[in-house]
Amino acid sequence: PSQCPVCGSEVIRAEGEAIARCSGALFCPAQRKEGILHFASRRAMDIDGMGDKRVDQLVARDLIKNVADLYALTPEVLAGLERMGEKSAANISEALHNSKQTTLPRFLYALGIREVGESTAAALAKHFGNLEAIKHADAQTLQNVPDVGPVVAAHVETFFRQSHNLEVIDKLLIAGVQWPDIKVQPAQHAPLQGKTFVLTGALETLSREVAKDKLEALGAKVGSSVSARTHYVVAGADPGSKLDKAQQLGIEILDEAGLLELLEL
Repeated sequence: PSQCPVCGSEVIRAEGEAIARCSGALFCPAQRKEGILHFASRRAMDIDGMGDKRVDQLVARDLIKNVADLYALTPEVLAGLERMGEKSAANISEALHNSKQTTLPRFLYALGIREVGESTAAALAKHFGNLEAIKHADAQTLQNVPDVGPVVAAHVETFFRQSHNLEVIDKLLIAGVQWPDIKVQPAQHAPLQGKTFVLTGALETLSREVAKDKLEALGAKVGSSVSARTHYVVAGADPGSKLDKAQQLGIEILDEAGLLELLEL
């Protein structure tokens, strides 16, 4: 079919794939639960307490139809759920409020666009600087982003072409979800352009997530595993096997002080 029989969004089939998929990730009822869980996950909007069983209850009671409805949940409504006391309801309500202050890479990742993981979301955000530019970019323009090929570009373009997805995004913005725009810098002004980092162990002065954001803002790519293509490994407390592998491969290792010095470039 050319349109999803559930929500009416465009159906896309990537070249070489046999499976056709709905592009209405934010709206389609068939994708509702998994979409909400992904949106609320730690690496996305980081809504603590919005786990599998909680989302099950909210969907079963028809209290949320899409991710924007999360921000309409009151402590009173949450307290009415099974095994939910007033304190827990207040904590989730606070987590929802806190999640409104986010970053563009996190928001893009949270949308659940097919093939757009954390790294691709960060690359899109860094290249375009704001959501409006990404929404209006065609597939050809999107392929100017590092690591974005024709398949990913087609998924992104199609996602933002769906009116239902755009309506949910507008509701999220009206609910107060916001982030600072990113200053787009030419490649020559990104001192860590082309360098790949891996973070391991606990850092004292900043979280791993903040360190990742700062490195990417300087043009670096932050990977999850150490390989011969890794340029630097940042080792905090209790680094584990990634440090051992970096030493075996002869990769330059930075401690936290070295990372902070590098971030001052």
